[in-house]
Amino acid sequence: MHDAGFFHFYFMPFSQSQRFQAINEQLRRGAAVRTADLMKHCSVAERTLKEDIARMRERYAAPIQYDRRRGGYCYTQSFDLKTVEIELTDQDVAALKNAVATLNQFRDLAVFSDFRGTVEKIEQAVRFRFSQPTQSQAHIIFEAVPSGRGHALLDVVLAACLQKQVIEFQYQKYGESESRLRTVFPHLLKEHRNRWYIIGYELDPPQLRVFGLDRVVTGTLKRSELSFDSPRFDAEAYFRPALGVAVYDHPAEEVVLSFSHREGLRFRAQPFYPFREEDILLDTPEEFRVRLSIIINQELVFELARLGDSVRVLSPPALIDSLRQFHRRAGQQYEALPPDKPS
Repeated sequence: MHDAGFFHFYFMPFSQSQRFQAINEQLRRGAAVRTADLMKHCSVAERTLKEDIARMRERYAAPIQYDRRRGGYCYTQSFDLKTVEIELTDQDVAALKNAVATLNQFRDLAVFSDFRGTVEKIEQAVRFRFSQPTQSQAHIIFEAVPSGRGHALLDVVLAACLQKQVIEFQYQKYGESESRLRTVFPHLLKEHRNRWYIIGYELDPPQLRVFGLDRVVTGTLKRSELSFDSPRFDAEAYFRPALGVAVYDHPAEEVVLSFSHREGLRFRAQPFYPFREEDILLDTPEEFRVRLSIIINQELVFELARLGDSVRVLSPPALIDSLRQFHRRAGQQYEALPPDKPS
């Protein structure tokens, strides 16, 4: 019968930096620590432990010594790895820069004001210390995330959500020449494809609605003195079976998709909607077939259309018809164009 140490060793592997910290935590207490105890705390074999100790001595000048009299490893003088400047790899620096870029998208929001200075300090430190491109960064390009119109309204809407206050604003849909006054009890803000949306109950008529912040007329958003007893709304449960942020009042349906084997591998690696292993209906060298329980909406049609001929919808018929119409309309955009003449 295996003891707990066996499972700790084989099923909870530590990274090297985590092992360094574990060794440091044990040694900084002052007492000599036996080799077996350090192996257990780091979940490594003796050889790996000795290699880690050697690297700590080399990289951080850690004063680690094996005291034969006391029967264990100890620091020969006061030392704490947490106060030492940690060496970062190219991959660490690239990941850190990406994290800073992500945080910077929200630096102007008051809700993040408490750590805005922290983000700026990290950004300055990264820029100062790693101003020269590292080997990895020369081969990595991160996708730029644009700052969309309406971001300046996030603070006001979020405050109204937290304080359960009604808001008013002029709202102008795309394609319409005039705006219309909306009175809304906001439940939450939701981001989708780098755009922000208000999800809440419109008071007149009372119904759940979604409003894009980029379509709120500038300077018209304000809090209202009106009160509204809003129905309970579970956002996570509501949006879980659907793509996008659209409002719906119908249940999820069973959608069956067929991929070639190659495209099926891609879908399994990065599905646009989660599925369980028992939802896989067919997995052969010729075809991958999967069943999704999902709300059928315009966002799903767009996603399937984006995949082009790499996917075929087998059911339900209504979704098949929607895709046929979508592709038919798309094809009509090019029917009037003159054919290319050979050069």
